[in-house]
Amino acid sequence: MIILLMGVSGSGKTTIGRLLSDQTSLPFYDADDFHPSQNVEKMKNGIPLDDDDRKPWLETLAAEMALWEENGGAILACSALKEQYRKVLAANGALIYWFFLKGSADLISQRMAQREGHYMPASLLSSQMNTLEVPRYAEIISIEQQPEKIANDIMSKLENTKAVSSFGIIGMGVMGSSLALNMADKNIKISIYNRTLEGVEEDVAKKLVDAHPEVEGILPFDNLERFVESIAQPRKILMMIPAGAVIDQQIARLLSFVDKGDVIIDGGNSFFEDSNKRMQYLQNQNIHFLGMGISGGREGALQGPSLMPGGSKEGYELARPYLEKIAGVDTSGKPCLHYIGPQGAGHFVKMVHNSIEYGEIQVLAEIYSLMRFGIGMSSDKIVERMKIWAKDGADSYLLNATIEILSQKEGGELLLDQVQDIAGQTGTGRWAVSTAAKHGVPYAPLTAAVTARMISTHKQRRTYLAHKLPRQIGEVQVEEIIESLQEAYSMSRWVIHEIGFSLIKKVSEDEKWDLNMSAIARGWTNGSIIKSSLMEGLAEVFTESDSLFTSNAFQARLQHGAGELANVIGQGLKAGIAMPVMSAAINYYYAVSTEDSTANLVQSLRDYFGEHGCLKVGDDTGTKHLNFFRKD
Repeated sequence: MIILLMGVSGSGKTTIGRLLSDQTSLPFYDADDFHPSQNVEKMKNGIPLDDDDRKPWLETLAAEMALWEENGGAILACSALKEQYRKVLAANGALIYWFFLKGSADLISQRMAQREGHYMPASLLSSQMNTLEVPRYAEIISIEQQPEKIANDIMSKLENTKAVSSFGIIGMGVMGSSLALNMADKNIKISIYNRTLEGVEEDVAKKLVDAHPEVEGILPFDNLERFVESIAQPRKILMMIPAGAVIDQQIARLLSFVDKGDVIIDGGNSFFEDSNKRMQYLQNQNIHFLGMGISGGREGALQGPSLMPGGSKEGYELARPYLEKIAGVDTSGKPCLHYIGPQGAGHFVKMVHNSIEYGEIQVLAEIYSLMRFGIGMSSDKIVERMKIWAKDGADSYLLNATIEILSQKEGGELLLDQVQDIAGQTGTGRWAVSTAAKHGVPYAPLTAAVTARMISTHKQRRTYLAHKLPRQIGEVQVEEIIESLQEAYSMSRWVIHEIGFSLIKKVSEDEKWDLNMSAIARGWTNGSIIKSSLMEGLAEVFTESDSLFTSNAFQARLQHGAGELANVIGQGLKAGIAMPVMSAAINYYYAVSTEDSTANLVQSLRDYFGEHGCLKVGDDTGTKHLNFFRKD
């Protein structure tokens, strides 16, 4: 807990701070003592400090406040005149109680005239008064009373305050509870809330705290109003609840209790166009909204997820100190987090992330199918081969997870064989496919991944057709397939990532979001389900190019990988193995790298039956209807 006394010079911050220190036994600090020497010299000479002067001073104070809070708290006297200054002071996530000592210019002028030996001259008072921006979340204390009375008033307000946390989380499912434990581990005081439904969800928040007695700093609630009251303003509230109408219902309930300037964050897998609308609605209510994609599953949420926040830039800055503490970090130690862009940009990027994930998973499934059922490799041999790939540049979270799954046996049998071959999906893949179609972005391989999951749900029909339509299996070259598989796997992944990022680029242009593809790739290098050595390479590639296909770093490997992928697909189809994503990947690659395509026949047929017109070679005057019926 940090008690921060703010106001212009001469408002009595130091006097009140020392009195409070005596009453609370908390150490008192005067922010003026932390100014660098060059700032002190400027002020002595009657020169007002500018924002550049204050920046290192404020950053030093923010770091000190975090240390003071870890040691039990402190009292700080600091002018903190502008909101942007207060944001820097709160940048490390300390729980701050703000008190604004307010007085008239005449009263403060009289007090400053009586001070001796202070480097701040009275002549600078007017500049401070002009700079002052009163925070709506601070307790306002009149200084037109005795210091002892002011100190007692502040103590009374502290005793009666209901705000005891810096951050709030709604929804204690797997991700919400894991993020709560992550925050508590980072010494962030948080409040958690979960609805109570008799016989369905009862005392969920309290049960989380009871299950982790070793964790301090988590306060559970089953009453929404008391939950909101427990969070210090400006409040930061993260919703970890299912996407859809329930998000709007929860926002409507929160609006009864939150205040202007608070931040509401949707951390679920919401459709980005819904997030666009929610941001506009809450902006009209003077509430900041963030739509934030979160990747990493339970482990990532606990240890450090990849975070993709978009929406209100000001809201992001308020939430950033807390998000930075819990995010995963890249190889340079930088958080896997950055402000993605306006409106629903955060949820859009998470949607694309998930579609790439769909593709990655399906490719692994197709390769596993080919290796085990197409050429008869044992699970042990498959694991052995995949471990070689991982050491040879194809390392990824999903490849390692596949290796782990294929290594698990029960009673001498592969545990995987006990799992029904029916795959579910949350909807993000379908949204990505429809968004790609809306913006005219070819998305066939990732569409095939979504389709494969849909086909998997038709188990009864698949079983019937498998018996009715027995497959004719051709002879395959086993050793040739094994030697080509690693490069075919890599080639498929390059195409999948190229397609995903091409959608990000196109929507960014259409929506004028100015998304940074290199920063997005960097944010996916850790804490993300699709983290990989490839993603680390793409973070560098996108600093110089907006396409993996046009990058010099990939040119030679693409040319070789295409041949290997084509060979594997041909052999796989001979073996009767469905390879929808890998087949679509090589078709996409060949199609986008074909100079003279057969689209001229397609357009001619459209003109033939529908008179849609054609663009003639060497003629830039527009479309013309060609008379294909002419007999001469």
